[in-house]
Amino acid sequence: MRLALLSFLLLLFTHVQAQQTTVKGQISDAQTGVPLSNINVGFDNSTVKTLSDAQGRYTISSKEAVKMLNFSAVGRRKQSLPILPGKIQEIHVRMESLEQDLSEVSVTAEKRPRYKNKDNPAVEFMRKVIENRDQNNVSFHKNIAFEEYEKLCMSLSLTSEKARKSSLLKKYQFLKQNADTVKQPGKTQIPVFMQEKLCLVKQSGLSKPERAVLGEKQSRIDQYLDEDGLNEFLDKVYQHIDIYDHDIGLGNQRFLSPIAELAPQFYKFFILDTLKDVTPWQIKMMVSPKNKQDVLFAGYLYISLDGHYAVQRAELSINNQINLNWVKDLQIALNYTSDSMDKYHLSKSVVGMDLGIFKKGTSIFGERTITVNKFEFGDLALQRTAGQDTLVGRKPVKQTDDFWQSSRPELLSSNEKAAYANIDSLKNSSSFKRTMAVASTVLTGYINEGPVEIGSLSSFYSFSPVEGSRFKIGGQTTDIFSKKFFLDGHVAYGTKDRRWKYDLGVTESLTSRSIYEFPVRSIAVRHSFETQIPGQDLNFLEDDNFLLSFKRGVNDKWMYNRKWSLEYLHETMQHISLRLSYKNQVMQAAGKLHFQRDNDDNLFPGQVSNQEVNLSTSEFVAELRWAPHEKFYQGKRFRRPINNGYPVFTLSGAVGIRGLLGGDYNYQNVTLNVAKRFYLSQLGFSDVIVEGGAIFGKVPFPLLSIHRANQTYAYQLSSYNLMNFMEFMSDRYVSLNIQHSFNGFFLNKIPLIKKLQWREVASIKILDGNVTEKNRQGNHREHYRFPSDDKGRRVAFPIERSPYIEGSVGLSNIFKVLRVDVVKRFTHLNNPGVTPMGIRAKLNVDF
Repeated sequence: MRLALLSFLLLLFTHVQAQQTTVKGQISDAQTGVPLSNINVGFDNSTVKTLSDAQGRYTISSKEAVKMLNFSAVGRRKQSLPILPGKIQEIHVRMESLEQDLSEVSVTAEKRPRYKNKDNPAVEFMRKVIENRDQNNVSFHKNIAFEEYEKLCMSLSLTSEKARKSSLLKKYQFLKQNADTVKQPGKTQIPVFMQEKLCLVKQSGLSKPERAVLGEKQSRIDQYLDEDGLNEFLDKVYQHIDIYDHDIGLGNQRFLSPIAELAPQFYKFFILDTLKDVTPWQIKMMVSPKNKQDVLFAGYLYISLDGHYAVQRAELSINNQINLNWVKDLQIALNYTSDSMDKYHLSKSVVGMDLGIFKKGTSIFGERTITVNKFEFGDLALQRTAGQDTLVGRKPVKQTDDFWQSSRPELLSSNEKAAYANIDSLKNSSSFKRTMAVASTVLTGYINEGPVEIGSLSSFYSFSPVEGSRFKIGGQTTDIFSKKFFLDGHVAYGTKDRRWKYDLGVTESLTSRSIYEFPVRSIAVRHSFETQIPGQDLNFLEDDNFLLSFKRGVNDKWMYNRKWSLEYLHETMQHISLRLSYKNQVMQAAGKLHFQRDNDDNLFPGQVSNQEVNLSTSEFVAELRWAPHEKFYQGKRFRRPINNGYPVFTLSGAVGIRGLLGGDYNYQNVTLNVAKRFYLSQLGFSDVIVEGGAIFGKVPFPLLSIHRANQTYAYQLSSYNLMNFMEFMSDRYVSLNIQHSFNGFFLNKIPLIKKLQWREVASIKILDGNVTEKNRQGNHREHYRFPSDDKGRRVAFPIERSPYIEGSVGLSNIFKVLRVDVVKRFTHLNNPGVTPMGIRAKLNVDF
């Protein structure tokens, strides 16, 4: 009997032992819900162990008779959870940070030791890392080449409560079926965007890497969104991150690297552990900002102990007090691999960002993964070719599914596959199409009617002293009408001057691509009859925008302009563009602006001649522009550069010919403009514009350089905000415009104020120039009298004796969208109608 019982127990034990126990799940932070990587996971009383991955996921199996599963990591409270032997089960864990306990204990301590760099072994160790940074960096090689696979998946992220009540998920059931509830514990992710790209990257010396696109795949909704421009915007948000760089970009924000030369001045360093289960051994170093509001990282660095002091792995995040908009959470995982010369290159990076741009409980979660393969260095590296089917910078041929199956270094997750499926399903949904059409109208100001768009809504109504109430309707064709030809135009009517205005243009693409697609090669013909304030040429805004109707001071000097133009545009892959055009204009004074010649001796100052003259010009214009490595947001109606820190050079010239198709004057003008953004790490960045110009020939004042003034209450970056319209003119000038954003460097350190997350801005604008003798009033009988007011006082002047100078200081990031400046004018304060100081505001959305 005993033998039988013993045999039964032995068989039972053997059966249980033979059954495999499998546990999988995700580990996240108990406070933030952020996935935790490199958490030790192991069965109790067993040698079977594993680590959680970059997304916090883990899977562990054993055939032993295990009953408990342990979770542990340095800085985390250890957890032991019961499991079911011989079963496949799923356990999600939320781990608490021991830092919370330390902070609670420190409240009762007599005094927390003050952190200091001096005699700090962690800081001394980090100085060794900084000292060896360049030697360890792959940029030490002069020539490198590698394949780079990149994928970006973006999802709508809802809390579990929001997901249960979501009308979106109820309306589109397929979104609910493809939702992911594991990646972010406590949240439901609905994938809505997916992009994959494979590039051959080559770099010589310190030059910018050259990328040849081997393949690209993307979920698109082209009929509603300018997605080519959206891609460039996402590239700026999800920039390439390398801890070996001095600064790491996120939008217009620059994070100081924890291993930059200045890092010990802004970061705290703590040695947490020595990892002896890897080769070579590693130091686990914790980094955190000295000031929590500064734009700096927090996290862990894993540094080799083989004498190279190389960062082999990094896990970075941000704290919730940082002066950074919209970003609720940021998680970065970087892995480095050494080559045969012990130089480290980034082998894989994962950047996860939770953007809280919607109401509470709803956000957008994006994850960008970059994997580097087939890394080479040396002279042979630059001889690698991308194949005849691809061109550097251009769109590649559409690749097959087999190509992507063989090119992906890792399989797509179910969430990433769902992004493609969701977009395909949404594009076939009539209700989604209607919703997107309304959203597109709100965002762009145009009503989409398939082949044509009607708008813009912002300029349907405006007003001015010359036209009174102005009503305007316009439209333009879309790609549905034609990719080869683009038509646009409008008609407008003023109730005060009772005159119709109009504008009509036709543009033909001289390539197989659309006229929106870089590089552009096109020819355009345009004819218009419109009103204009002399000297005003607003970039990206229509002159009759409703908000620009509100102006300070006197605004009664306008003109009508009847214009014909023919323009040829040629852009190259090197971002060099050539623009050649011919313009014929007939200008007629309007309002209280008058074109009266100096030879009318019977008039005294302020008296108006009964005989108004029109000014006709016939000119050829050429513009050469070079913007190395430029990226831009390409909309359907404009192109807006994305400032990436590289300079932009623009050289333009014009020749006016008297007697050609009615031209009244011979003249030549030339202008050179250089613009560049300078990043100053923790001190923010400066946008600097230097411009100079000259006009040759005898011309009346409307053909002089009339410097751009601003009489609205909106702050304009490229205008002089306290200068009156037509106040200053010149035929020789030079200008300097500096806009600096401190990104909260000073305010972040002021108690209470720092909680508002305001940011400091400052500017200085200097304009110097003159009008040569031949173009001054009274020196030529064919010239016009300079404008004057009702009292006979001149209101237009040459810049002489001293330059025009104005400056401003202000606050941006007010309510995250508003910038307010106090502007002061320092010179030429005795001119009529001068406002020496004013307050201006501007919408300014940034990270």
